[in-house]
Amino acid sequence: MRCSMSKIEEFRSFMHEINVDAFMLHTKDEYLNEYSEELTKLCGFTGTNGLLIVTKDNKCPFFTDGRYITQARNQLDRGNFQVYNIQEEDPREWIKANLTSTASLGYYLQYFTIEDIRKYENICKLIPCLAGKKSDYRKQAVVLHSIEHAGESSKDKCEKVAKSIDKEAEAVLLTDPNSISWLLNLRNENAKYTPCILGRAILYKSGNVDLFIQDKEHSTIEANLGNHINIFDISELENSLHKLNSIVMDPSTTPMSIMAVIKDKQVAEREDPCLIYKAAKNQTEIAGAINAHIRDGVAVTNFLYWLENNVGTELEAEEKILEYRKEQNLFKQLSFPTISAFNENGAIIHYRASSKTNKVIQKDGLYLIDSGGQYLDGTTDVTKTVAIGNPTDEQITHYTIVLKAHIAIASVIFPPGTTGGELDILARTHLWKFGMDYMHGTGHGVGSYLSVHEGPQAISKGNKVKLTPGMILSNEPGYYIPGEYGIRIENLMYVDKHKNGFLGFKQLTSIPYDRRLISVQMLTKDEIEWINGYHQFVYKNLENSVKDKEWLKKVCDPL
Repeated sequence: MRCSMSKIEEFRSFMHEINVDAFMLHTKDEYLNEYSEELTKLCGFTGTNGLLIVTKDNKCPFFTDGRYITQARNQLDRGNFQVYNIQEEDPREWIKANLTSTASLGYYLQYFTIEDIRKYENICKLIPCLAGKKSDYRKQAVVLHSIEHAGESSKDKCEKVAKSIDKEAEAVLLTDPNSISWLLNLRNENAKYTPCILGRAILYKSGNVDLFIQDKEHSTIEANLGNHINIFDISELENSLHKLNSIVMDPSTTPMSIMAVIKDKQVAEREDPCLIYKAAKNQTEIAGAINAHIRDGVAVTNFLYWLENNVGTELEAEEKILEYRKEQNLFKQLSFPTISAFNENGAIIHYRASSKTNKVIQKDGLYLIDSGGQYLDGTTDVTKTVAIGNPTDEQITHYTIVLKAHIAIASVIFPPGTTGGELDILARTHLWKFGMDYMHGTGHGVGSYLSVHEGPQAISKGNKVKLTPGMILSNEPGYYIPGEYGIRIENLMYVDKHKNGFLGFKQLTSIPYDRRLISVQMLTKDEIEWINGYHQFVYKNLENSVKDKEWLKKVCDPL
């Protein structure tokens, strides 16, 4: 999807009106929504992480991470945009090299956080602008996430979090919709992919909460909120903030538009106090995740059986896996747009099939499908790479190397205090031996009927969050050859206690690996035992629910 140059020229006319030399935009909206369409309209990019600097003339620089480099180069008009890997080219360095220190750089107050903007201070003259009011928010359908699935009452959560900020300020301002939804045991059933409510909240030291939601008048609220929660329209937030003398807030999630309101207050900056509590799932949430993954395993395994016996396109496969998920109890919707990619499309890490790119999945090659579901009792995310026809020796070798990296993470035992950043290298080492690597993290945190990408925990370079029991993470090393194929193997797992005070991971995903792509000769005895043990786990979970038990037995037989 390429934009017309007229869109850029229209925006440059706006820049001329407000008298700025350049303007900075990115993919997130004021509610940190990963699936914002702001940039798509301007430059054609459909990924979830991009930063564009619109200049008065010449090519506009566009920055994204390694997951989206190939996609951005395919989608953006190279005559008008220059694509950079943000891990190699810092936007700040580009600004220093291409704009003078007196040049003006505009940005929207609502869409950039305090932490975002601080990175650009003292580099050039920053000009804040107010974006026009968005009219495309979906009407919210706010419902209670019952304690049957949440495992802890909202009142208890509020009192627990309030104690953590007791001496710092009168209240904490919560600006992350996922934290607010978790804290108040509320979900928005009209939200796409991530069922969080759009709004802000003020949590007082007493444990009481004022909730401010987007377009309250046009939203349906079917939840019994409890006596500790008062609900208002988002327009009333500013007046409530003015009444406070001191407040705690997270600069990484608080937009500059709110900072303009509280700048004269006594502000204590710290990480959102809900994050670490939300990340460590309670026993009810873990039990829900286990059950959700068994049902999801039935759906995906039924799909893999269908795929082996039918010819379809990438888009037809997307519809088929959704059809199987819809058959499962407690399924609500997808947890993100499905990546259904055959052969060279699989090398585009976050590929989206379209009518223009839709390939028929037939003959010889590799098919990669990355998909997930939102269930009332858990959120799933799984990637399978499948042989279509006869895989080459090279494809088998590469798949097995990625599988070895995957097993290294899945089977690791580690002491308390270990971070995800320290584990990341265990996977990459297997690829580095062969001059291979992948341009994304090894794993991300996952919510409980919330965001499929949840922090603060992750298995990625530089992550310094200690892994604790109850945290759910993905394990997804990969390898990609542009123009040929992509391989990614992803399961979800959770941190659990091991022997002698150590920690390890327990698998949640219950879906078999493709044994046609495994070179047994490349595996150690321990790796073979791990795969066989995992397939026993899969068979036990799924045998009484899949459409073809004999097929499941065949694909789960010991290596």
